Amino acid sequence: MSRNPFKTYRMSSLYMLTFGGFLVLFLILLMAVSYQVTSAYMSKQVSVYQQELLDEVGKRIDVKMTSVEQVALSITRNEALLDYLKNRQSDVYNRKLAQQDLSYYLSNIVYSWNDVLSSVQVYMHDPLPNVGLPAAFEEMEDLPQEEWYPIVSQSDYAWIGEREVAAANQNKKAIGFAQKIYSDTNQFLGVLVLGMKPEAVQDTLLNESNKNRGIKRVLMGNGQQMITDAGFAREENVWLRDMIKSYYDNSSYLSGRKVELGETYFVTESGDENAQWQVIQFTPLKGISEDSTRIAFMLGAIGIAAILIAFFFTLLFSRQFMKPIMTLKQGMDRFSVDRLKSEMPRDYTNEFGILFRGYDALTERVTELYAHLEKQYIKQKELDVKALQAMINPHFLYNTLDQINWMAIEANQPKISEVLELVGKMFRIGLSNGDTIVTVREELAYIGSYLQIQQIRMEPFKLSVSIELPPSLETYYMPKVLLQPIVENAVMHGFHGRQNGSVHIRVLEHKEGIAFVIQDNGNGFRPSQTEMPQHQTKMGGYGIRNVEERIEALFGSPYGIEVASVFGEGASVTVLIPKRDKSNYYR
Repeated sequence: MSRNPFKTYRMSSLYMLTFGGFLVLFLILLMAVSYQVTSAYMSKQVSVYQQELLDEVGKRIDVKMTSVEQVALSITRNEALLDYLKNRQSDVYNRKLAQQDLSYYLSNIVYSWNDVLSSVQVYMHDPLPNVGLPAAFEEMEDLPQEEWYPIVSQSDYAWIGEREVAAANQNKKAIGFAQKIYSDTNQFLGVLVLGMKPEAVQDTLLNESNKNRGIKRVLMGNGQQMITDAGFAREENVWLRDMIKSYYDNSSYLSGRKVELGETYFVTESGDENAQWQVIQFTPLKGISEDSTRIAFMLGAIGIAAILIAFFFTLLFSRQFMKPIMTLKQGMDRFSVDRLKSEMPRDYTNEFGILFRGYDALTERVTELYAHLEKQYIKQKELDVKALQAMINPHFLYNTLDQINWMAIEANQPKISEVLELVGKMFRIGLSNGDTIVTVREELAYIGSYLQIQQIRMEPFKLSVSIELPPSLETYYMPKVLLQPIVENAVMHGFHGRQNGSVHIRVLEHKEGIAFVIQDNGNGFRPSQTEMPQHQTKMGGYGIRNVEERIEALFGSPYGIEVASVFGEGASVTVLIPKRDKSNYYR
């Protein structure tokens, strides 16, 4: 007899065999279809998107280029430069000093714009020899020999395409910006050419992400002149310039065309024809999908079919899944209301069987806990009554002490009266409305009362007491009667056989919290007495151990007690606790 698979096999296996099989089938079909329809529709849509993107790139490049133009404008208006270019007839020494100063001035501009500029050239009549700086003065007669001279000759300023420039005794690639220099009387004095680092433009022109995707870009300026490119190999530059020039000479547009550059590229141009800069992008055609509309319809149809099939099977499977779940839910509801245990099916051996067995174990455990809680509740009631009695007894004792105090006053026993009054103060702090914590100020008041009682008790022995408590630490909270065993240990065991002594208590702010330092000048401990528990009774070790155990239970590491002693000279006990307010004391 075959068994129901939903009562036998793991749910994950069933899902993998059913839904997984259908999903793999549909995935193969989608991949086969999508492979057939790649690139045409996207080539139409991506053109608009790329034009907007290229327009934005052109604007960012324009910001950089404008900053270079502003630098050039400020240089051409420099009074020292204009004077030097106008006064060519002055003696050689003064001209040499002037050119040297200008060379340093222009070189400093290059250094301050080091990420953008690489050189400065000034074309003038009769320049003196250069000194190997990024700034150089060139002969005006050499200007017409430059291939970019026709561009500059027709305008007061112009951008020059990427070229080799000699600067600081090195030949470097540079994008040039040339501006004519005129005097105040509009006399032509020379030409200033700023050399701009190609990478300063290329990094904006094409980022690493696009470069890794095989995209290449060209920056055009001055109408139809190629300024620089990004992504092309050096050997591609010559025929790239020729190709672009041939298209522009024939009044053609590259945008929307497919060109062969080792592989097929789809070309897009920035759309703003009035912009100073034009950006041409070459995108690998293999990266553009075709016929996305057909893919969308096919994927949509396949998706709808998959959803319908998945819905059918989901409906079928959900009935099998929900049946044991509903059985478990009904049993849980019944147990939560009436605490009546329901019998769960025992023929499941898969995940549902694990749930049913877990539910049975859980209900048994809950039943045991209910019984335990009932016993605990009864015990807690008994403890509450005992706690109430424990609170009543100290109150009764405090009131009785107050009456005895008045009797001592009437009997003219001032010392007994004073002791009773101090004991009353200690009881008042010790009760503290049933709280287990008190402020540092209250704890030290408790200790102060205890020490005053010991001063009276030990007369004529002179016990000197001093307590230092900074006001900033008074309001923090600490366990009640924490310091009393340590102070008692100092008084009871520290001054045996002596005529006088002192106890000094200091409260210090510590990086870990609050430190209480209890020092006495009594007998101190022998080295062997610091080994517990053998000498606990001699040195009051039970009290110290009790304090340390309380701190360990409440706060843990690094809080606790440190004991230091020199036999015959006294002892020092440091108690370290955290600094806490009442609101977050039990965090």
